[in-house]
Amino acid sequence: MTETVRDFWKSGTILAALLIAVVMPAGIVSASETSPEVAWNVTFAPENNNKFDAVAPTADGGFIALGSTLAEKYGGSESLLLVKTDGRGNETWTVTMPEIAPASVAETDDGGYIIGAYNMSTTVVDQDFNYQGSSFLIRTNAAGEEEWRQVIPGMKVSSVEETADGGYAAIGWLWNPPESENETTAVIVKTDGDGTPAWNRTFPGISANVGTVTADGGYVLGGTKSPFTYDIGDAFLIRLDADGNTLWHENYQVPVIFDVKETDDGRFVYAGNYWYGLVDGDGKEVWLRNMEGLTGYAVELRPSGGYVVAGTDARSGEGFVFGTDGDGTILWDTAFTATGIYGAASAPGGYTLAGIRFLSPDTSAAWLAGITEAVSPAPTAAPGFGAAAAGAALLLLLAGRRRRG
Repeated sequence: MTETVRDFWKSGTILAALLIAVVMPAGIVSASETSPEVAWNVTFAPENNNKFDAVAPTADGGFIALGSTLAEKYGGSESLLLVKTDGRGNETWTVTMPEIAPASVAETDDGGYIIGAYNMSTTVVDQDFNYQGSSFLIRTNAAGEEEWRQVIPGMKVSSVEETADGGYAAIGWLWNPPESENETTAVIVKTDGDGTPAWNRTFPGISANVGTVTADGGYVLGGTKSPFTYDIGDAFLIRLDADGNTLWHENYQVPVIFDVKETDDGRFVYAGNYWYGLVDGDGKEVWLRNMEGLTGYAVELRPSGGYVVAGTDARSGEGFVFGTDGDGTILWDTAFTATGIYGAASAPGGYTLAGIRFLSPDTSAAWLAGITEAVSPAPTAAPGFGAAAAGAALLLLLAGRRRRG
C-alpha cells in the first residue's frame, strides 16, 4: 500500500448510493470490443472505514482479499482485514489483526496464506521527517488462523510471494535516517519456510513497490526513486537470478511502477501513474502507452492475449479497468463511480477487482467485484503500430513480387 494515494477517502468525490459502470471519455481510449459485464459486487464494513488493497485467487475457486479497517477516519487505529470468499464474493470467514497495515496476500501451495504487513511512525527532527517502522510476514492456515509471524525491523514491505523451495520473498524498502543522502533503500529479503531470513539484497536510493517470482526462479522488482515524489524517469525494474544476483537494472521514462507481471513468453508488463508498458526479457522497452491521469495499481494477462489494467482516476477518484491487445491498444474500458480500485486478479472467465466503496462523506466499505469478459477473436480493425507496420511491409513485398513476375 502506498499511503499517499490509497486513502480511505478522496476530497470532492461525489458519493452515490448505487454502483454504476460507465464508459470512460472517448478521448482517453479507442475501444473496439464490448466492455465486460459486472457479474457481482459485494461490500464488507466491519468498521466505519474499510478498504481492500489486494486480492488473489484461491485453489477452491474463491478469493482471498486483504485490506484494512478504521473505526475513525481521523486519528483512528488501523487494523488489517483478511476476508476469504467464494467465487462470487460471498464471505467464508473474516479475520482482523490490530495495529498493522496491509501490503499483500497470496495463497500458499498447502492451502494456507502468506501475508505482508507493516507498521510505521513519523517524527519530526529539525524540520526533517523521520520515518520508522517494521514489516511482518504472517503465515495463516486455510481458516485464517495465524501460525507464525516474523518481524523485519526497519522495512516497509510491499509484496511477498512463495518461492519454489517453500520459502518466501519479501520486497519493499528500508527507511534511511534523516541525514542520509537518500530517503529509502529498496530491498528483497529471501526467507525459509518459517519466515527466517536467509539472504537479502539492497539497492540504495530507490523504493520497491512490487516484486514477483519469475518462471526461472529469479525475481523482478519494480518501483520508483522515492515513495513521496514521482518524477518522469524515476521508475525502474530490476531482474535478479535465484540467488539474488542482479541480471539487469533498467530505468524508464515514467514516474512509478505499481505492478508488474511476467508474460508467457518471458517479457514483463507493468502499470503505474499515467503509463503502462511492456519490456522484453532483458528489460528493454517494447512499447509504452500513456493513460492520461489514470493510476494503474494492477495489471493482469488476458487469456486471449493482451493485458488488463485496473486502478483509480487521479482526477476524479473513480475506479477504472480496461483491456488491451498485445500492442497495448485499449479495446474496452469500464469505470466505476464512488469507487476506488487498488487491486485485481484473474478469475475464470474474467477478473476480480478490489478496492473501496464510498458510502458517505465519513464512511466507506471494502469492495470486491467480479467482471466477465467475452472470449473474442483477435481484432482485425485498428491494429497497433507494430501490426500496421508489418501489414504495410507485407503489401510492399507482394507488390514487388508482382512487378518482378
